[in-house]
Amino acid sequence: MRITEATLTPLRLTMARPLKTAKATYTTREGFIVRLTDEDGRIGQGEAMPLPEFGTESLATTHQMLRDWLGALQGQSLDDSIEGIEATLAPSPNDATRSLGAKIRSFDPEEHAPAAQHGLELALLDLLAQRKGVPLCWLLAEEARPEVLVNALLSAEAPEELAQEARDAVAEGFQTLKLKVAGRTLDADEARVRAVRAAVGPGVRLRLDANGGWTEPEANRALDRLGWYELELVEQPTPPEDLQALWRVQRRAPCIIAADETLASPAAVRALLTMDLGGGPVVGAVVLKPMVLGGLLPSMVVALRAARLGMHAYVTSSLDGVVARAGAAHLASALPSGELASGLAVGRLFADEPKNHPYRPERGLLRLHDVPGLGLTPELIGVP
Repeated sequence: MRITEATLTPLRLTMARPLKTAKATYTTREGFIVRLTDEDGRIGQGEAMPLPEFGTESLATTHQMLRDWLGALQGQSLDDSIEGIEATLAPSPNDATRSLGAKIRSFDPEEHAPAAQHGLELALLDLLAQRKGVPLCWLLAEEARPEVLVNALLSAEAPEELAQEARDAVAEGFQTLKLKVAGRTLDADEARVRAVRAAVGPGVRLRLDANGGWTEPEANRALDRLGWYELELVEQPTPPEDLQALWRVQRRAPCIIAADETLASPAAVRALLTMDLGGGPVVGAVVLKPMVLGGLLPSMVVALRAARLGMHAYVTSSLDGVVARAGAAHLASALPSGELASGLAVGRLFADEPKNHPYRPERGLLRLHDVPGLGLTPELIGVP
């Protein structure tokens, strides 16, 4: 395929209400839509929405690197294959090759830019799938599932408001609810968890996300108390860099422990997938954020390796827009297992979420349509 046009469009999303995590409180999200046009007029779309607090580069770095890369892509001819995309994104070992890889900056520690790489990779995958006439997920796995189980992320702060939000989500068909914890007192966290469990009863799965906000002793105390509320799993209870703490917490936890922010570091990912501490894998699950891991292809590699070690994998967004969440849905459908709900039903958190795009959850499911690529047009995502 030959890239005849490569464009970058700013994207700004406004939260319907501030979302508090252990790391920050978010009122807006900013990033870019990447569009690549081929010689037949097809348009592949990607999204780069950095989240520096969770391991990506800054917005300014995303912008600069994408401008450089898209300038290098303009007019280039690429192989119509996954291998061609990988070669495009990989750094060239020798500028004398004059390949596109030589023109794209290598990902050394000073230029680690997973959000920018995600945006470019997703646009290339969307374009490739359209050219082959298949849904994007078929590029990742021939046995991709047509439906993806998703959870509802609860964002209210006060327990009584949280309880009503939980009841509303279950009435909509969600069977897995997620609640942010840490960054408050343990008493406050318990009051919020208790309110949700009392509101929805024992049949609904409840997961917590601490965003690495507890020390190991704090995590153990929290899980001793909060475990009484029948938790499905807890994401990143301890600081991301301490894999041994994660391993120890998992050994005594009453539920699955999932590594999330740990996966923001390439070195930590390698350690997580190779470390042998005895007594099973470091954690019970890994949380795949394609924006943080640098795209769908590296995320799929992590999922497959984790599965071989006995770890579950599921996908969550990084508070992204429609294009990124569409790509993440295709990744989730291609995972080795779809048992754990993915965190892709976050459109309700945005005041300016487009109304008619095809990746809106219904009854706790995202259904993938049998259309080439992502099946999105600029009109559907609300970005001209």
